[in-house]
Amino acid sequence: MANVTARSSAHDRNHSKWATAASGWSGMNKQGAARVRLEVVPSPDLLTQLPAIFASSGSVSVTCLPHHGPKRTVETAVGLARLGYRTIPHLAARSISGQAELHSLLRQLQDAGLSELFLVAGDRRTPAGPYSWSGHLLEAVKEFSSDFSAGVAGYPEGHPELSREQLVHNLVSKAPMASSLVTQMCFSAEAINRYLRSLRENGVNLPVWVGVPGPVSTKKLLTMGARLGVGRSLKLARRTGMTGALWRRGDFLNYDSGRLIRDIHRKVAGHPLFAGFHVYTFNDFQRLPNLLSGLPQQAMLLPGNTAGPSFPAKI
Repeated sequence: MANVTARSSAHDRNHSKWATAASGWSGMNKQGAARVRLEVVPSPDLLTQLPAIFASSGSVSVTCLPHHGPKRTVETAVGLARLGYRTIPHLAARSISGQAELHSLLRQLQDAGLSELFLVAGDRRTPAGPYSWSGHLLEAVKEFSSDFSAGVAGYPEGHPELSREQLVHNLVSKAPMASSLVTQMCFSAEAINRYLRSLRENGVNLPVWVGVPGPVSTKKLLTMGARLGVGRSLKLARRTGMTGALWRRGDFLNYDSGRLIRDIHRKVAGHPLFAGFHVYTFNDFQRLPNLLSGLPQQAMLLPGNTAGPSFPAKI
C-alpha cells in the first residue's frame, strides 16, 4: 500500500460534518438492539440459500475476491438488491484495470439503485491498473459521482505490513471522503473498545461496523480468511485475541462467535461510533440462524418476520 499525502485541511473542513453525523448514532446505540449485516461471498447458489436464513429486508455486504474480480461482485450485489436486500458491494482497488472499468461498474450499480460501497485495497499482489490502494479508488469514485457513499477498512489489532502510525495516517486521509468503517475480524472485546477510543482521539468519527466471524469451522475460518479481505490480519493470530478465543472453546474444530458478540456488545453498545456487527459468514449458513436469534435484543429478520430492520438503511 502506497503512502499518501495527508489532507489535513480537507479533514478539518469535514470534521464537524462527520462529527455531527456520528453524534446521531448515540441515541440509537443506547436502545440495546444488536444491529447486524452479513458479509457473503459470490457463489452460484447464494441467491437461493441466503433468503432461507436472512430476510430480504436485511443488509448484505458482498466480497470481491482476486480470483472472482469486481464484475462478479457487482453482478451478485445487483441480484441480491433485486431480491430486496440492502446491498453493499466491495470494490477492490488492485483488481480494477482502470477508469473505464470502474465507471462501467459504477454505472451498473447506479442503474440498480445501489449507492453504498465498501472499498478495500484487495489482496491481488500486482495492481491490475492505476489504483494501488483504497484511497486512490475512493477519490476516483467521488470524482465519478458524489452520490456514492463508501465504507473503508479498520484494523483494531494492527496490520502485518503497516505500522500503527501508517494506519492512522491513511485512515485520517480517507475519513473525510468515507461514510463508515468496517473492522477486520477481531476476537477481543477490549481491543474493539480501545480501537473506538483511539478513533475519536485521532479525530475519526465514522460509524463503525465491528467485524466478527459467524459460526464456522476453525479450518474454514483460517483457509477462507486468507482468501477474503482478512488474510493479512490472520497472520497476526499469535499476538491478537484470535488464538485465545479459539483455545478457550471446548470444541476447537468449530468456532461460534455468539459469546464474542455478546462481550463486545456489553463493552461498546453505548458508544456513539458503534454501528453494529459485520458478520463474516464465509457462506457457512447452516448454523447462522442460531447465532442471529441469540443476539442481544435482536429483532430478527427471518422470513415471515414483519418487524422493521434494527439497523439503519444507510450509514
